[in-house]
Amino acid sequence: MLWLIASLILLLTAIHWLFEPVVLLLTPWFGLDVLPWLFAIVGIWIFTGRSAR
Repeated sequence: MLWLIASLILLLTAIHWLFEPVVLLLTPWFGLDVLPWLFAIVGIWIFTGRSAR
């Protein structure tokens, strides 16, 4: 039982250490900090589209 607990702690530590940079990179995307930029890009795309002939 002690080996199981130690193995789980070691596994969780390794997962946290490996995925912490990924979490830090993706936090602005999931926190919707990028939403105004997306609105700006979509707005520019709409207004610079082809005009109806």
